[in-house]
Amino acid sequence: MGADQAGPGGGFGGLLRRHRLAAGLTQEELGERSGLTARAIADMEGGRTARPYRRSVRALADALALAEPERTLLERASRPVALAASAAPSPSARLGIGEQGGPVPRQLPAAVGCFTGRHGELAALTSLLAPGPGGWAPTLVIPAIAGTAGVGKTALAVHWAHRVADRFPDGQLYVNLRGFDPSGSPVTPADAVRRFLDAMQVPASQIPPGPEAQQDLYRSLLAGRRMLIVLDNASDAGQVRPLLPGGTGCLVLVTSRSQLTSLIATEGAHPVTLDVLSPAEATELLERRLGPERTAAESGAVTELTRLCARLPLALAIVAARAAVDPGQPLAALVSELRDASGRLDALDAGDPAASMRAVFSWSTRQLSGEAARMFRLLGTPAPTSQSPPPPVSPAAPRTKPAPCCASWPAPT
Repeated sequence: MGADQAGPGGGFGGLLRRHRLAAGLTQEELGERSGLTARAIADMEGGRTARPYRRSVRALADALALAEPERTLLERASRPVALAASAAPSPSARLGIGEQGGPVPRQLPAAVGCFTGRHGELAALTSLLAPGPGGWAPTLVIPAIAGTAGVGKTALAVHWAHRVADRFPDGQLYVNLRGFDPSGSPVTPADAVRRFLDAMQVPASQIPPGPEAQQDLYRSLLAGRRMLIVLDNASDAGQVRPLLPGGTGCLVLVTSRSQLTSLIATEGAHPVTLDVLSPAEATELLERRLGPERTAAESGAVTELTRLCARLPLALAIVAARAAVDPGQPLAALVSELRDASGRLDALDAGDPAASMRAVFSWSTRQLSGEAARMFRLLGTPAPTSQSPPPPVSPAAPRTKPAPCCASWPAPT
């Protein structure tokens, strides 16, 4: 940061603050007029934004109704000569990327329209963004959301990412790493880096040929930026590490069915373990998708559906979709169908691998050893009605406790 932008008393930040006070505006009011957030204006006035976008400066000048020469002086203050003369051009500047008015990646998928619950988890994620003494969190922040298949990790990550996207003015990157995915092979870190370089519109002629050199370029482009990077459906920490920025100011949000313990230990990731919905949240999900009149008319069936779906958001969403396309069918009919344990996974299928409990569970079992997969199948077998002893389990099978929402269901085939 240049000397003339070191704090709120001088340089661009101080000049902006004087113009705002002279206009009798609060930071929030100036934000509404200019289209910027109050936080962005506070960062500029506090000297924490070293080089604001030219379009942002022009929007502020318009909102403040500045005439010449004040308008030109404000724009010049945002580009201090001493800083421009002494600093070497950044990789972004050399490649023409991220210049004011240039492309900003916005890759977040659409948020879930009927997102329900998760208030504690949302609060925990937001608390990670609490600013340090200097205003912005001084370190790379890595929340790692873990949980069983169908528990809503991606929905939570995307919903929260949209809520905080305005805190990352340099854009958002997203990739489905397909670590546990029935529709394709896992995405390699090299492929993910190349996708991100394309998203930042790096000219093909400027991308080096080797994956390590591309990773170096990717990290160089992120240096000094405030970007939100969502790494969805990671298989393990090894798939995540090459995609972590080397500097500060970015947030990397990771989801995985694995706990990613080594990422927590070595990179300081913050674990967020996702459980099934509470009974009230599961009921609310069905109410929001089917309407309060229909669910109130069959409240007993709704309660039973939440139980048979083990309060898993994906299972509940599939049941709600089946009920929505056949509004004349009583919910009690779905209850009867789901009570048949041998066909429950067939009933929880919306005709697409991403909306099939059998498909999402099967991808998890493919990652297990043969003995562990056999134990999973045995745990899903209904209890015998006779007094005959249960089938023997090999002593070599692991003794890890399975996810409670899956143990009572038939094993996927």
